[in-house]
Amino acid sequence: MNVSYRNTYLIDTKKPAGGIRDLKNAGIQSLMLCIVAWLWAPEENDDREPSRWEEKKAPIKREEPDTIKERYLNMITACRTNGIEVPVLYAPRFSRKEDKPWMQDYIMEVMFESIAFCKRAGCKYLIVGMPERDQDYTGFYGKLSVKAQEAGIMVLLVNQTADLSGHLVRDTLCEPQIAAELIDRLNQRAGNDVFGFCLDMGVCNICGSNTQAFIKALGSRLKAVILRDNNGHSNVSLLPFTCVNRGGIVTDWMGLIRGLRDIRFDGELIVDFMDTLAAFSPLIRPALFQLAREVGDYIQWQIEIENNLKKYKTFVLFGAGNMCRNYMKCYGEQYPPLFTCDNNSTLWGTTFEGLEVKNPEVLKELPSDCCVVICNIYYREIEAQLRAMEIENIGYFNDEYMPSFYFDSLENR
Repeated sequence: MNVSYRNTYLIDTKKPAGGIRDLKNAGIQSLMLCIVAWLWAPEENDDREPSRWEEKKAPIKREEPDTIKERYLNMITACRTNGIEVPVLYAPRFSRKEDKPWMQDYIMEVMFESIAFCKRAGCKYLIVGMPERDQDYTGFYGKLSVKAQEAGIMVLLVNQTADLSGHLVRDTLCEPQIAAELIDRLNQRAGNDVFGFCLDMGVCNICGSNTQAFIKALGSRLKAVILRDNNGHSNVSLLPFTCVNRGGIVTDWMGLIRGLRDIRFDGELIVDFMDTLAAFSPLIRPALFQLAREVGDYIQWQIEIENNLKKYKTFVLFGAGNMCRNYMKCYGEQYPPLFTCDNNSTLWGTTFEGLEVKNPEVLKELPSDCCVVICNIYYREIEAQLRAMEIENIGYFNDEYMPSFYFDSLENR
């Protein structure tokens, strides 16, 4: 699984050096690139059919399309030179109405340009949003399949909202069964796995989707997830876990993590906190990069928590409390630890959830390949204790999204 971050406000494409330095300092190693249209769209109220859209007069001076491409390519090269990958490109999305016959041709040309750029940039995925009111899904994506296969790019459909008289409503691809069937049909016609799906959590929140059910319906078709928060009404991109109501979360992060566990997701996680960044002065935006990286790492850790357990050939737990009980109820049978230990000396020599409770001093006698998994909320303090004991093989367990919780009262001892 890879964690990427939307590039908007992270890097100035004209002067990328400072942004790249800030990303490296924060430990961010992967970006999703969002771009503007390579060809300039005609004005909203212009009914004339332009011969070449890029030749349209514009109220502001705009760069030539080739200049924009080279600037983005130079930025990508600079990123990769510094160990930052760019595996995903989000193609331009069009919200204007397609009631002009030439508009579809314009959109198609922009998509072809985006595929060509993906190939030059070495991107793996191209996320493509459907134009509003486009009912001919197979026609639109069918034209993309040949170009995408030639370029070796996978095209990802994405759930999105439609604008109905100023109100955000569900688009067709917000229905998981329809999305899954469409991907299968397109891949069957293409004769290859050219199409996948990108789940936008911001859209799920606005549409009130059952996220876990959505993910399970998509299954292996799901290749990327955009992680962004909002209040369920405004289509904005806030850092996950930052939009709350009366102290409670608004977005269904539990459904997301449980769903991704269900399908053993191993694709792209994309943290999009563009509007959170936009609200901060450029002088202090870099301070948010570290927090965003930790949020992305946390979500990845929670999704992969069972996979992490599989990495340990032998391990012991540190802690004999509710978190240990939760572990044994959900994972103890499949991934049994050798024993547990605890700093509470009154528990030494007893059993807890079928495990012998030992003095932490015995951890010094463990072989080097045996991991000590901290199973206690005071993990920072316990980690420091273990480091002081010269124990280096340390893991962590704190499953905050397990299928069920077991908070039975501890028996009096």
